[in-house]
Amino acid sequence: MKRMTILILLAALSLSGCGKETQKTHFAMNTVMNLTLWGSGSEEAAQLCLEEINLLEQTFSVTREDSPLSRINAGETVSLPDAHSSLLEQAEALSRRTGGAFNPKLHDLSQAWGFYDQQYRIPSQQEIDQALSNPRWDLGGALKGYTGDVLCRILAETKVSYAILNLGGNIQTFGEKPRGEPWQIGIQNPDGQGNLGIIQVSGTMAVVTSGDYQKYFEADGKRYHHILDPETGYPADSGLRSVTILCRNGLTADCLSTALFVMGLEEGIRFWRESTDFEAVFLTQEGTIYATEGVSLSGCSYEVIHR
Repeated sequence: MKRMTILILLAALSLSGCGKETQKTHFAMNTVMNLTLWGSGSEEAAQLCLEEINLLEQTFSVTREDSPLSRINAGETVSLPDAHSSLLEQAEALSRRTGGAFNPKLHDLSQAWGFYDQQYRIPSQQEIDQALSNPRWDLGGALKGYTGDVLCRILAETKVSYAILNLGGNIQTFGEKPRGEPWQIGIQNPDGQGNLGIIQVSGTMAVVTSGDYQKYFEADGKRYHHILDPETGYPADSGLRSVTILCRNGLTADCLSTALFVMGLEEGIRFWRESTDFEAVFLTQEGTIYATEGVSLSGCSYEVIHR
């Protein structure tokens, strides 16, 4: 699960005069989600968000045999609403954009490693080859980001002034805080409690981290994490501990956090320089932090990546 620490200046918010505050905690998509909304319509909007989260989980779950996505994986012809079928199209487009570093069809590979049922094991090369030859959908690296985009569209149609959504570690902000104050979001330290640093963002923004510390198992003294390299079939060995992406589009942030982790630092920097729609923070295995020039980062020492 992608985890991040959220820092919110509650005292400032209480003085904002932007109406009612509503908080909801909900378990879905195999993770805990926390929604905090402010505004006169926050209670009703929160309920709409929870209903949409449940609908998206029911549609795209790979652990429920009756879900439309599982039926697609089983070879059935399934008609999805346009809003939902667009997720599949966008995920494939992001896979092409990243040269396959993000791959939304690694269901059998994740299953072979035991990441679904937590019966962890190191599959044989034959099992890996077989899994890679049978591409079936797994949107675990995309669904929470897409959910953030959908929820923001819902909030835009309600009487919500601003909100912060923690979707299992994917952070989605909505709207401007009072007096132009930035949202402050902590990047988790993979080696323990506390933060590596604090990112400041304004307005509606997705902040998503992928790291080798979020889901893993150990065997014979070696750690095997869940971010799988589509080329090798093994956990990505890219020299990174984590990648954080800042982007106005949650789906893009979600997919690119995985893709750039697989790419590694040098290729990830090259990819950023060829793009215009996101910023990134890299943490290497040696503990060095690199941040692209558009990131507002405090509380740590880091090297700036320039174009």
